[in-house]
Amino acid sequence: MAFDQTPTAVSAEAVQTPAIENEFPTYRAISSAAVLSLICGLGSVFCFADLWFLLLVAVAVILGIFAMRKIRQFPEVLTGTGLARVGIGVSLLFGLSALTQMLTQEITINIDAGQFARTYVGILKDDPLSVAIWYQQPAAYRKTKSPDELVDELKASKSPNGDPFQQRSEPVARIKDRLKTSGEMLTYSQIETKAIDGLTVYANALLKLEGPGNAEHPEQKEEFALVQLVRSPEADRLDWVVKEIVFPYTPRSAVATVEKKAVDDGHGH
Repeated sequence: MAFDQTPTAVSAEAVQTPAIENEFPTYRAISSAAVLSLICGLGSVFCFADLWFLLLVAVAVILGIFAMRKIRQFPEVLTGTGLARVGIGVSLLFGLSALTQMLTQEITINIDAGQFARTYVGILKDDPLSVAIWYQQPAAYRKTKSPDELVDELKASKSPNGDPFQQRSEPVARIKDRLKTSGEMLTYSQIETKAIDGLTVYANALLKLEGPGNAEHPEQKEEFALVQLVRSPEADRLDWVVKEIVFPYTPRSAVATVEKKAVDDGHGH
């Protein structure tokens, strides 16, 4: 009896077949910190409405960095580096843009309000009382009335809150009275405070009076006045309205506040 002793050839495909043919790739979870970083980063867009949302920028950056560290530490378990990077990048973009806009706005308001305040100082020193009161009206109304016509209208108007002409003229008259003394100086000092309501801008300009004084102010060599300014959305950059003048005034004792109505009706009440 004969036997075939020739070894049976094993196919190459049989040799290369893995032991587990249906093996799946290892599952990796998306880092929850990376997802939260992205959400906070997108929420940072509200920084343009209120700088308090800069807190979201900080949270987005912290969570993003934390997520990337954890992913590097456990690469077989976690994923989501791209989400963390986007969260960090978007939050920094919105946050830095909002800060830049705020700083630009602050500088622009200081320049514009300061330039008008210097102009108004010249009016208080050199122009009649009627002109100083005239600038307490909106620009559109000033185009329809001369300073003298405005004064006549204020004197003829009645208000339950008092005499409109006296209320508007009294602080101006006191400043002009002190400036009558030889050697008295009135200068613009700074914009103390600012406030913004939509497109309406409020600013408080500090003016300084110094000199030998007079009979009404014998002990005060230096006094201050506060000129409260407002600029409506439709006004030009230097087209401000003098809402109120406070004299004498203690520096840093007032803040620029937002009113429900940006400018009055043009009749002093």
